Amino acid sequence: MRAARALVTRLGGDDRDVLRWSTWAGKGIAGMRVALGAAALVAPGLAGRAWIGPGASGRDRAVTLRALGGRDIALGAGALLGSSARDELRRWVVLGATSDLVDALATTIGFGALPRWRRWLVLAACAGAATGGFLAAAGLGQDAS
Repeated sequence: MRAARALVTRLGGDDRDVLRWSTWAGKGIAGMRVALGAAALVAPGLAGRAWIGPGASGRDRAVTLRALGGRDIALGAGALLGSSARDELRRWVVLGATSDLVDALATTIGFGALPRWRRWLVLAACAGAATGGFLAAAGLGQDAS
């Protein structure tokens, strides 16, 4: 919570701005999660190549990529559907940020096997989404003045 408040305060905002930013960020990340999940579900080869390169093509790999897409759709939809209740939105945002953190860890573990430019891009995207999600969840956990 302190990190979210410090960030927004540094940008010239107050506690109400923290809550507004956190809600906006939580919903934005959730919407992006649904879109990326749908892309993985519909076009698993394309989504997989963007993450892990040409080795992602193939019907066997499509099963895993579609399952990951379904996971992201469920996490994003849960956040969006629960967004009218702050505690519910916060819960879903934390779950999504946790999955992004796991994605970042998996990318780090397999870093050397990934195509050079993709590994940095994907790691930045996963770590950025996890950080943004945890900051948003922290802001959603505070009382607005």
